[in-house]
Amino acid sequence: MFIIYLGCLLLLLYYFLTKDYDYWQSKNIPFEKPVFIFGSFHKIVTRKQHLFYRIREIYDTYKTPHFGIYIFHKPALVIRDPKLLKKVFVKDFNKFMNRELASNEKVDPLMYHSLFGSSDQVWKNLRTKLSPVFSSGKMKLMLPLMKECAADLTACIEKSCGGKIEVRDVMKRYAVDNISSCAFGINSYCLKNEKSEILEVSTKLVDFKSFVRNFSVFSFLFAPKFVDIFRLTFLDKDSARYLINVFKETIREREKKQILRNDLIDLLNNLKQNETFKEDDKFDDLKMAAQAIQFFSAGNDTTSITISYTLYELAINRDIQDRLRQEITEIFDKYGDFTYEAIQDMTYLDMVLNETLRKYPLTNYTDRRCEETYTFEETGLTVDKNICILIPIAGLHYDPEYFPNPEKFDPERFSSENKHKIVPYTFLPFGEGPRNCIGQRFAILVSKVALAYSLKNFVFDRVESTKVPLELDNGSPFILNKGGLYLNVTKV
Repeated sequence: MFIIYLGCLLLLLYYFLTKDYDYWQSKNIPFEKPVFIFGSFHKIVTRKQHLFYRIREIYDTYKTPHFGIYIFHKPALVIRDPKLLKKVFVKDFNKFMNRELASNEKVDPLMYHSLFGSSDQVWKNLRTKLSPVFSSGKMKLMLPLMKECAADLTACIEKSCGGKIEVRDVMKRYAVDNISSCAFGINSYCLKNEKSEILEVSTKLVDFKSFVRNFSVFSFLFAPKFVDIFRLTFLDKDSARYLINVFKETIREREKKQILRNDLIDLLNNLKQNETFKEDDKFDDLKMAAQAIQFFSAGNDTTSITISYTLYELAINRDIQDRLRQEITEIFDKYGDFTYEAIQDMTYLDMVLNETLRKYPLTNYTDRRCEETYTFEETGLTVDKNICILIPIAGLHYDPEYFPNPEKFDPERFSSENKHKIVPYTFLPFGEGPRNCIGQRFAILVSKVALAYSLKNFVFDRVESTKVPLELDNGSPFILNKGGLYLNVTKV
């Protein structure tokens, strides 16, 4: 009898996991044949392939405007036509407003009230309130804090002159110093102290070497029921609690001593004190802390990786590095300092950074949830409510139709003569539309400051262990190379 019950249970489980596997066939559109349980991503789960290459692989396989895949047992629609992407991102944004992400206020209030994790009216209210906080004017006020961290970065690199440095480690410490200063109003001194407590906290916050963190993030993205069942949080609880305490203590100290630093805490606190929204939408302490912690968790790894890969590409493309150094030096001499205006005047630096973001996008894909039955008039496809729309950023960034010879690091793609030729909605390092990355200006400015200070003072070259091309770590959701990223550094 036990064998019969077990057989019935297994059959029921099999039915549940495969009942939607004919979904895209019934829609009569091309689709990636699913593998049992894992759908279209079995190579990712078994760590035989990096997500970056998998997205590019399925993108290159299907040349149609859209095609179907399966994220485990759930059907998802991949859109590769820029005209259709415009509809999803902008024209019909209200029908694709939310991400495909678990959201449970009782289990994880920080994620629920963060700009990244919120949905519907909660997201609308937050975005309306926070957009002025991340204006170019507000970023300009933060520049002195960034320059203090860049001075520490220069001192840190100088200690390794004549030898090699692990740039990812150094830039991680620079990024944490910056975000600690600009978001939490504290000096973490990670560049001066490799065993800084806040550096350890930042590593644990979203540690993809941890099974628990991997399982939690996986559940938020692909198995929301697990979030409720196991009461999972997106970020490490202890690390988040530490940062909340730092946040609250900083606010108390500032109110007591009337300190003003023009950082994120000041801007959020000012927003809280002066808002005019109704009681249900009040920007309370929890919502303030949620934004600061999201800012901290999302910014330190992505920023450090972008700066590191820029230096990597400059080390193996010395002509580009020399040209960029010349621009940085000339503009520094013109302004006498790395002022906000000087940084904005560095057009070739902007080109180089954009090419890094094309070749090494911050995320391999982004997604939206179809909020109601929707028909793409151009193709006649009707998408059902709650279907996930996946935007293959890695595929678009490496499509030779939009970026010829995509493996080549070529900043000229973004010159004033060429950038207008880039097809809209094919270059998506920060997403597009109303739900693009709100921290875009901050990330770009922090990266440019680091590169300006570093390249004005130092020359970077590859070493024997520098692999070309990079070998990616299949266990990381980011484009993260295996092992360290070592470069030789000498004084200019």
